[in-house]
Amino acid sequence: MKEAAEYTYWIAIAHLPKWTTDRINRLIVQIVHDKKMSLEEFFNLNAQGWTEIFSLTAKEIADLEFTKKDLPRLAFIAEQLQSEGFDLIPLNSPEYPTELKENLKVKSSPPLLYVKGRKGLLKEDAVAIVGSRKAGQKALDFTDHVAKKSVKESKVIVSGFAKGVDKQALDSTLEANGKSIIVLPQGILTFQSGFKKYYQPIINGDVLVLSTFFPKAGWDVGLAMARNAYIYGLAKEIYVAESDSKGGTWEGAMDGLKRKRSVYVRFPEKKEKNANLSLINLGGIAVDDWGEKIQDQSPANEIKKNGIDESISSDQEELTLEQKILAFLTKGPFTAKEITIGLKLDWDTKKVTTFLKKNPNVKMIEGKPTKFSRTDATTLTLF
Repeated sequence: MKEAAEYTYWIAIAHLPKWTTDRINRLIVQIVHDKKMSLEEFFNLNAQGWTEIFSLTAKEIADLEFTKKDLPRLAFIAEQLQSEGFDLIPLNSPEYPTELKENLKVKSSPPLLYVKGRKGLLKEDAVAIVGSRKAGQKALDFTDHVAKKSVKESKVIVSGFAKGVDKQALDSTLEANGKSIIVLPQGILTFQSGFKKYYQPIINGDVLVLSTFFPKAGWDVGLAMARNAYIYGLAKEIYVAESDSKGGTWEGAMDGLKRKRSVYVRFPEKKEKNANLSLINLGGIAVDDWGEKIQDQSPANEIKKNGIDESISSDQEELTLEQKILAFLTKGPFTAKEITIGLKLDWDTKKVTTFLKKNPNVKMIEGKPTKFSRTDATTLTLF
């Protein structure tokens, strides 16, 4: 890859204003693969060229023209990245992690990675250990056990550098002389304090710092949420130490389940206040405090009957509802209203629709009206 000059164009295309990752990646495929053009050649085209060769819309051309005017500023940032020892790994590079592409596909794979450290860590088997910033001691102990076990198995630990589980995963990994990838919720040029703190592990090749966001972007809640998908995407194995029923850990775990990935969830102790049981019931694999798979994968309602958890939380009530809905859908596809009436639910149709859309075991059948079916249902078709 050419130095700062090519960096400039990759930064430009990776952060086109208000473009989705999917749209950016499809354009990159058109440019580099289909048309055999360099990004410099692409940005040297005018509006007519973009229209005739790439069939871009007026809005897309306006965005490109805006970015084209910003190239001098981006060139300065590219030079700074180069001079400070950062590497850029574009989507079409052989150094781009295969695991990330396979897990997130073209629709969600970040078009450009900014990294500092030993890039070879991106090609090694990785484990993600995730959980709440306010995780309890049980979750932190679980994180410590899984991290150190994974280090013994020569696996890289991926974490998001947040308080709680993320920080514990990193600390336990380094304590065990293991290797870690830190996925940032910010631009890589705004992590200066972190680079000072982890200077030696980075130099030694034990830590790789990675960002997918604009290099000068500061920490942001939205970026932190988006970053979670990349933590999960880089890993072969996903372990959930502790999750709330909403937030980054929950959304990431649900995304993993929707993608039919194996998500290992710590089985909570009696009366713990978290949503781990919810994730287990939705398809997560229950594991013990040491990360070992629990052979008796009892559903949450059976767990309650056996007296392991005597409390009935709102999460567990939703689990029972989910089981009722899945049983109802074995009869065929139904609208949210039909499900609401058929099960005599207290929820309104809008709430039921939201619940169904987020459930990895339920799929939408497009049409008017929209119907829902189980993901494992066989749908008859004329074609």
